[in-house]
Parts: sequence; structure tokens; C-alpha cells
Amino acid sequence: MRGVAAVGAIVIMGGLAWAAARNAVGTLWNLKSYLPKIGGPEAAAVDGVPEPMLSLAQATADAVVGTAGEKAAAIMRAYSCVRDVRVRRAWGEKTATLLPILRRAVAPVVRRGRPAGFLGDDGVIFSAPVGVFDLTGAVVDAGDAPGLDLMALAREWTQINDRGVLHSPLVEMSWVSPDDGWQARFEDGTFVLWGPLTWTKEKLSRLSEALDDARTKELGAFNADLRWFADGKVILKPLSARVGRGAVGGVR
Repeated sequence: MRGVAAVGAIVIMGGLAWAAARNAVGTLWNLKSYLPKIGGPEAAAVDGVPEPMLSLAQATADAVVGTAGEKAAAIMRAYSCVRDVRVRRAWGEKTATLLPILRRAVAPVVRRGRPAGFLGDDGVIFSAPVGVFDLTGAVVDAGDAPGLDLMALAREWTQINDRGVLHSPLVEMSWVSPDDGWQARFEDGTFVLWGPLTWTKEKLSRLSEALDDARTKELGAFNADLRWFADGKVILKPLSARVGRGAVGGVR
């Protein structure tokens, strides 16, 4: 009897093991619908960005016969305005979702009078298809400005472009040279040789005071020089027939 019982137990255990193995195979087969494909073609839909970027990125992804990751990489190679592309796969879905992350543009860029893309908030100049960014207002003439100076301009852009500070909108910020730094041009015709992008808040405050004071004596636009701001100087010269009447103000 013991032998029969032992044989029966073995048969039962074998049956349970076979059933468990079969169930495991079925589970793995079901997981294939969720796990990313390795090396093979994979359907992917672009989402999370407005037109025209949505259609452009989708066309780029559709042109790649490969995984969702390969499609995402192709989008980043094709468009420098895309900082990253996240790949999302929902459980049970056969189509992956590609989520492009666009760079943040702070100003249009020109070089020698021609459009040259956009200045990002990280100081990187990048291109973008027409219609992706709709920026109005001041532009940046980047010239051959070094990367560190572009980073500084992006960092200080919001303050410099504050329309309420100098009572005239900024039109253009142009790179001059490593010694002279940037030059600002305002809508009323005033030019400001900015020098390095340091002490921005203080420069704006003192320049506003100096311009307000100068305009009580001389109407019109001015040339301002802030290159010696660290020495306590804000130099103004009116752009009029009486150019000799300059005004020099100290930093308070």
C-alpha cells in the first residue's frame, strides 16, 4: 500500500509541476505584449506636443523601421529644438507613445541680419521648424559670442527685456566683442554698451535713474556706456545736435 501511495503522490506532483510550467509559459507569452521589443519593428505614436511639431515628429518616427527607442533617437537627431524624447508603454498596448520635450526658447537669434534659430534658456542656440515657436519682441544678434556669454544672456534675459524698467522696449541685444560685451538697442533709439552681463539689476536701476535725470535736460535718445559700472560710472551722451553735453552719474 505504501508503494502505491508513493507512486500516486509522484504522479500528482508531476501533474502539478506540468500545470505550473504550462501556466508559466502562458504568463510569459502574455507578457510579450507589454515588454519592449528588442531589435524589431515597433509601432509608436507621438503625443504631448502641438502642431506642427506633432506631425513632423510622427513622420520622422514612421520613417524608422525599428524600436520605439530608435524612433525617439531619430526625432532628436532631426530636430535640435527637441531636448529629449520619453518613451512610454502602457500595459497591454502594442503601440508605444513618444513624448518629445521641447527646449525653452527665450528669444529669436539672428546673425548678420539673417534668422539663425532661437536662444534657449540654457544658452544654446538651436533651430526649429517654422511655427513651432511664436516669439515676438527683442532679438539676439549672437555674432560669434562665446558659449559662456550666451549662457549669461539667457540667464539675464528676463530682467534686461523688462519693458517697464527703461520706459522703452528692448529691440535687439548684439554681441560686440570680448572686451565690450553686449550692446542693447531700445525702441526709442537709445543704445547701451552693456559690457559684461554682471550687476544686471543694479545697472538697470542706475541707468533708469540717469536717463530720467538726463531727459529733464535733453529730449531724445542717448548713447549709454556701462563698461565702467564697477568703477561707479554710468556715461550718457545724447544723440542730438548737442552731443557734447554728456552726463555722468555715479552708482548709488
